[in-house]
Amino acid sequence: MDQVMKKHEELGQTQAQPASGELTCSVHFVNPGLSPGSSSEDELGSVTKLVSKAEDLELEHVFKRQSADIAKNRSLFEFGHNFEDVRDWMSIEQPTKIPFKSVLRYMVENHLKTTVKIEINKMYFNCHLIVLQAYSKYFMELNPIPLVVTLPEEKVSQKAFMLVYKWMLSDKPSLERKNIIPVFVAATYLRVKDLLFHCWKYFDDRNCFNEASACVMYVESKNNLALDVVRNLMLTRIQKFLLTFVATSDFLEVPLKHLVYLLSSNEICVNSEVEILFIIVRWLGHDWQRRKSNVQSLINCIRFPSMPLWYLLCVRRVETHNLVRELLNSSNVDALINQSISQITSKMYEQKQEGFILDYDSITKNLQQSRCWIVDEACPYYHHICCPHTRDIDFKRFESYLTTLQQQPPDYWSKVELLDIKNPRKCKCMQ
Repeated sequence: MDQVMKKHEELGQTQAQPASGELTCSVHFVNPGLSPGSSSEDELGSVTKLVSKAEDLELEHVFKRQSADIAKNRSLFEFGHNFEDVRDWMSIEQPTKIPFKSVLRYMVENHLKTTVKIEINKMYFNCHLIVLQAYSKYFMELNPIPLVVTLPEEKVSQKAFMLVYKWMLSDKPSLERKNIIPVFVAATYLRVKDLLFHCWKYFDDRNCFNEASACVMYVESKNNLALDVVRNLMLTRIQKFLLTFVATSDFLEVPLKHLVYLLSSNEICVNSEVEILFIIVRWLGHDWQRRKSNVQSLINCIRFPSMPLWYLLCVRRVETHNLVRELLNSSNVDALINQSISQITSKMYEQKQEGFILDYDSITKNLQQSRCWIVDEACPYYHHICCPHTRDIDFKRFESYLTTLQQQPPDYWSKVELLDIKNPRKCKCMQ
């Protein structure tokens, strides 16, 4: 249909319609006077023409005839009499006629004289093929066209096809949130370009999909390749909702590439960079034997210099969780921790030498470009980054925090405050 309309636009209005403005019929004429096997430069065997007047259907107007002897007896018409030129003929009031488009719409909307059956898991939809071809490239390119077209239910469900066909019939179609995933999958398979664009209008709108709603869309659309791009987009919308998502069983099924993408983002919100380590441990521990080969890819997501110095100094000694200890004792992570301690202490020394007060800004000047930090009152281990009690943060407390998040109201995440990097809150220990 796109190609047809494009051709129409290229021709332009003046070329696409007859100069007189009259409607025409396309007629294929066959010359009955031409003998089989004979040929003549002056005569044609057949020809196709656009005809607007009924009298133009007479063959003598179409094909050249051999000269005939003048008849001795002539008819009234041959004398020149005719009944076609009648005075005021066209001034007579014409009876009204139902517009063609109204009749066609009535037939289509009431499914009269349908031309094709669409079969989906032994359910048959009676449809007009021209409607399907007008919007679906799948049906436009279908050749030959069978009387019954079978569609795979995993690509086009019965409900989705009904909604897609109703969308085609409607002048002002709308999509419901609960149906957008099966409709998008069906539109992708059937290659309904305008319907896909309609779906993307919702996907691109942050008012429709953001934080919790984006996360729900991400979970709903798993295991479907047609929605892979949509899932990637939804991941970018998960920020303050991250820790609530981590507390769910759905998080444990996140693919590795999506987890790496998520934890590498500057936009995700956490109380401390230590939580990134604990998130990784939670995911790995769900299926350690199969996932342990992915440790290095995930460790690269952790920004160790953004962790509290007291935590880095003490964690290898005080942490009791087996998997956390295994990761911390690996040569790679051990080297990263030592390097981070060195960077932080060197920075502190430089600041001291220059006469600056050792405050939050002097130690964590690089954090402004690191993550989005939050201050959650429900977090049992939240401390100012300079607080010595950050050494007490451990995986057991993180698990307790996730349990608390599971028990909060659905909108709890939206009420958590962002940390003001220029004026950070002091923890109770430092007040």
